[in-house]
Amino acid sequence: MGFGARVASECTEKNGGSLVSSSGAKTAKATWGKTAAWCDYSGTKDGQRIGITLMPGPKNFRESWWHNRDYGVFVANPFGREAMKQGAKSAVSVAKDESLRLVFGAMLHDGRKYDPAAEYQHFQETVISIKE
Repeated sequence: MGFGARVASECTEKNGGSLVSSSGAKTAKATWGKTAAWCDYSGTKDGQRIGITLMPGPKNFRESWWHNRDYGVFVANPFGREAMKQGAKSAVSVAKDESLRLVFGAMLHDGRKYDPAAEYQHFQETVISIKE
């Protein structure tokens, strides 16, 4: 799977919400199956601008591809390239007594003066400072 979220129905792209990625793509269709450092999904609920940014860790074993939909779901996924019809089947093996560490971040925001790129920079600095 990966790391995902689903926004409130009122905030979906189908209902006037917006989705943007770190690469500048601006719709679920344009971001689906692409890699990006982060994606932000936001919209308006009860007159308030709200949103969420998902961020795969920069030290994960590979970049995440995005499974984004206009009905409000979005997922950062370092697995499943074949399922997205965009590559060969892959396997990630973890030897006995070893571990696989994946880090993801999420930032809920009210949309006012929010900068997902700046938040990602802060997330990167925080993740880099974590001891392995």
